[in-house]
Amino acid sequence: MTTSDTLGHDLADAVTDVAKLLIREGVRVNRTALSVLDTLRTGPRRITDLAACEFVSQPAMTNLVSRLEEEGWVERRPDPTDGRAVNVAVTKAGVATVEAALEARADALRKRIEPLSAADRAAIANAIAALKKLL
Repeated sequence: MTTSDTLGHDLADAVTDVAKLLIREGVRVNRTALSVLDTLRTGPRRITDLAACEFVSQPAMTNLVSRLEEEGWVERRPDPTDGRAVNVAVTKAGVATVEAALEARADALRKRIEPLSAADRAAIANAIAALKKLL
């Protein structure tokens, strides 16, 4: 039987390894940028809100938004309720980038899942269910 402490460390290691695999396999959008673009698919947000969602400083988020803007993935818009504030909105190119990155991520994992035995695939499915409960 695995203790919760050991399981916590093992899970953190596995998540890190999966993240590294996805980077190595061609998902070239940085995790925070991808998360911000995905968040913005639900609607425009202020930079301060995005920073809080991503647990980064407001200056760090301002820099990230500037880089995303240079890529053409987001645009800044005046806040309709507060003339002093600016909202960040995802562009069509940003949505396409998120969708392509998510599909590339799924493909990278799919390639590794397909050769596994039925028992291993079932174990992964059960682990996913457990992870969703954990979250």
